[in-house]
Amino acid sequence: MTAVESKGVSRPLSERRKERSREAARFRRSKEAELFCQLAQQLPLPESITSHLDKASIIRLALSYLRTRKLFTTGVCYPSSQAAESKQTNPLSLQSLEGFLLVLMSSGDIIYVTENMSTFMGLSPMELIGHNIYDFTHPCDHGDIQESLSIRGALYSLRRDGRKAKRDFFIRMKCTVTNRGRTVNLKSAGWKVLHCTGHLSATYNPAFSCPIEYVSPFVSMMLLCEPIPAPPRPDAPISSHVFISQHSMDMKIIGCDDRVISLLGYHPDDLSRRSMYELCHASDVPIVARSHKILCVMGQVVSGPYRLLAKQGGYVWIETQATVLQDTRHHRPQLIICLNALVSNVEKCWMAFSVEQREAVQMDRCQTDRPLPSVLKQEHVANSQPEEATCNPSICEPPMCP
Repeated sequence: MTAVESKGVSRPLSERRKERSREAARFRRSKEAELFCQLAQQLPLPESITSHLDKASIIRLALSYLRTRKLFTTGVCYPSSQAAESKQTNPLSLQSLEGFLLVLMSSGDIIYVTENMSTFMGLSPMELIGHNIYDFTHPCDHGDIQESLSIRGALYSLRRDGRKAKRDFFIRMKCTVTNRGRTVNLKSAGWKVLHCTGHLSATYNPAFSCPIEYVSPFVSMMLLCEPIPAPPRPDAPISSHVFISQHSMDMKIIGCDDRVISLLGYHPDDLSRRSMYELCHASDVPIVARSHKILCVMGQVVSGPYRLLAKQGGYVWIETQATVLQDTRHHRPQLIICLNALVSNVEKCWMAFSVEQREAVQMDRCQTDRPLPSVLKQEHVANSQPEEATCNPSICEPPMCP
């Protein structure tokens, strides 16, 4: 056989090999696409979403679904007796929340998030499930997240009974919804402060017969993330038991509205240039200091309940939502706006907790009704029987007269 004939014979052989290789590749791709299609159909998602998922998203969501299933079957989030009831959820339950639910693994991977997250953050659950929480939070807050996910210290005592450790912290997360309601892409997203409350759980697989010290626990954290809203506009209506105050960056009061007169007995001029640390109960100064520190770092905060002293004795329980207003011209903090909501009436009105309260009592010591009742107290007195007095004479000290 000549060289030309051998070359003519070898060319069809190589073409046939290439054709068989292409057919085998097409078969593998079709089989792979079929398997991915079947896997997408097994996901607990509507068909309108699964039909548009790529292969990487299908794998990411499938792994998250398996982790969530393991989370429920091990009893981390719900006891075994309530596992069946948890499958039937009322759609109104998400609307009643002031935030969204978020479930994290010990590595920071997001395995579950409720659908109402898009209402608050603009991000859909499909964009977050399977990804890491560190990819969507501020770098300065990663240390707080790692500390909250850690099981060191007291959490080493967690055993098979599924005890939980409470968690309460603040983080900044990406938000694609602007203050004016417009939606931007993820690269142009801003930061929104979230108040995260929940619990960290560590459970052990009962199938292992070896000691617990040698078994790695299944660690997860379930959080309710509540975005802190912006302060209301000056013309916006607010509740009768809420007053607004303005502060400098060191928490000294610059201005206050007139509701403080009926709620606490102070005149706005009496509070000018006074610090919130002077007005709060001495035992609650650490609560105010912690909230003040978070406020200076993140720009927004919601304090826990603390006691604020009334003018003529006693105190009220109060919660404060604070926001730092920035000077857009010089790009620096300008002042702090606080929305102070009373959660109780005046308590222990016969007792003075500060020198200012004692001086106020001495100036008005012949009055029997002190301090001035708050709006909540007035409503309570109006709805109560005549024999129910605001201050029991057998308990309260009589007024000091000259």
